Amino acid sequence: MPVITVSRYTGSGGATIGRRIAERLGASYLSTQIVTEVAQRLGISEAAAAGYDERGENFVERLARVLWVADPSFLAANVAVPTLPFASTSQSLVDVTRKLVKEAANTGNAVIFGHGAQFILAGQPNVLHVRFIAPLTARIERVMARNSISRAEAERRVRDEDGSRAAYIQQYYGADWNAADPFHLILNTALLNQEACVQLVLQAVTELGQQGGSTSAQQDQGPENARR
Repeated sequence: MPVITVSRYTGSGGATIGRRIAERLGASYLSTQIVTEVAQRLGISEAAAAGYDERGENFVERLARVLWVADPSFLAANVAVPTLPFASTSQSLVDVTRKLVKEAANTGNAVIFGHGAQFILAGQPNVLHVRFIAPLTARIERVMARNSISRAEAERRVRDEDGSRAAYIQQYYGADWNAADPFHLILNTALLNQEACVQLVLQAVTELGQQGGSTSAQQDQGPENARR
């Protein structure tokens, strides 16, 4: 039963293609479901969990965490206490997200969208890591059309969302979100239509299964191994 992680640049169409791949495989498609489950496990609202999804701590959160460690009574009197005071809220969500992604991978037959899954499952056999890209101009056009917004607003959203994801990966996985290294397959959706992308991913799933999963070189890549 295949496990596929899907990473995408904003406006590349990766979310839609990921769903189509899951449908073809009869696999679970895990995206917002991860946010919902994280919220339930931490006992916070889904809206709160979504607000932290795939982004790093902001300055106020970092300040609150430092002040709590230094003097909890000072924090209680002067700074709004985070929902999870002993560790940053963002870090707590990341920790639970890691567990959920690993659980999904162990269950098998899942397409896992975003959430740094390509780093969480780095080196795990029989997991295919895929990224969907497209030139900035093409992605801006898609976001404009999809949301009926101006070019300037579309470009701001594209840059902001990708920037947030890059910061999230750097902070929590010590890795470059833009790097090609984690991926078996990188597909340019400005050059390939959705059906072609789906077919190529399905073929890659078959090929990966035939070669027995990840190579030893891939097993050495993950951030956790890099820090050893």
